[in-house]
Amino acid sequence: MQSKKFLTALALGGTVSTILLSANPAFAKQLNFVVNDEKHRDSVSFTSDAPIELIVGKTNKITGKISVDETLDLSKPFTATFDVDLASIDTGIELRNEHMRDNFLETKKFPKATFTVKNQPGVAGVLKDKQKVTIKANGDFSLHGVTVKKNVPVDLTFYKNCPTTQGKFEQCDLIQIKSTFNVPFKDHQIKRPEIVFQKLADTVIVTIAATAKRDLTK
Repeated sequence: MQSKKFLTALALGGTVSTILLSANPAFAKQLNFVVNDEKHRDSVSFTSDAPIELIVGKTNKITGKISVDETLDLSKPFTATFDVDLASIDTGIELRNEHMRDNFLETKKFPKATFTVKNQPGVAGVLKDKQKVTIKANGDFSLHGVTVKKNVPVDLTFYKNCPTTQGKFEQCDLIQIKSTFNVPFKDHQIKRPEIVFQKLADTVIVTIAATAKRDLTK
């Protein structure tokens, strides 16, 4: 009789544990995607539209990772991190590039810009094949050694195992990422050098276009 009671208790305990594990987001299965195109087709641009001069800096050195619930339901917690190599920004003029790197962004001290989204539940939208979803991503944006909270609009388009993208990447399950947002220099304690003061706006427009592919190693 005692053995029977013990087995019953063990079975009930196992059932309760299973329920708790399945209800805990920490144990939910995640799908991982990475931004790291070896052919450098991703792009980040920084546009300064000052009265005297329009300056556009570009780089394709962006890396990142996204982790979402296996259902691709964005109302469930997901995380994302993106890094941009600031020293690789090209404005089209080498001398101006040097001023931007050395005197403005100080890339030797602060080599990259980072945007991190952490466990953001409640965002409306489910990633479906070839359908764009627009979300507001809340996270930490770090630039020039200063991190600020930022609410960034992001367009996400998911492609599931489709012939149209198999020529671009070895395998499908892709998320195309597009976003445009403003970065005021004062938020990051960046001072405009006198040499470019009249030619550089106090706020730049950042535009990102990148593709994250499914990481099948995890």
